[in-house]
Amino acid sequence: MKIKILLTFLVLFGFTLSSFGPHKHYISLTQIEYKPAEKSMQITMRFFIDDLEKAVGSRFDKKLALATADEMKNADVYIERYLENKFKVWVNGTELTPNYLGKQYEDDQVFFFLEVDNVEDIEIIEVQNSMLMEVYEEQQNYIKLRIGEVDKTFILIKANDKEMLKMATTR
Repeated sequence: MKIKILLTFLVLFGFTLSSFGPHKHYISLTQIEYKPAEKSMQITMRFFIDDLEKAVGSRFDKKLALATADEMKNADVYIERYLENKFKVWVNGTELTPNYLGKQYEDDQVFFFLEVDNVEDIEIIEVQNSMLMEVYEEQQNYIKLRIGEVDKTFILIKANDKEMLKMATTR
């Protein structure tokens, strides 16, 4: 009986440790959707909290403690500055500045919400995302674009952190 209890404890303890251990894949997901009726691009970004804290914390020498009771009061200031430096969007050759709307936590991940207003027809879109690449050589940033009927996904890596999409024109 004691052996069954001990084995059950060891299995549960091992499962608990493995579920909270460091993840070995360094990926992020950014979804960009163009809303022509609103003339806006809505951007959602997803990162693992620990990866983001490492990158932003080392860049600004700050301990953000995201998603905890000790979260730095002005963490969003540093996150916005990091985003401005590491994430860029150009439409028809003009660099656009996304407005940071806020963040939301879900388990061990953080979601950022951004928006770009006054976006006219998109003929060419370029996206650069070098987030986390300074701390993880193997970082992969997935970019999922939805512009009208066009769905396109890019995988950006340190050696190629920028991609461009030319829309088909009917002129």
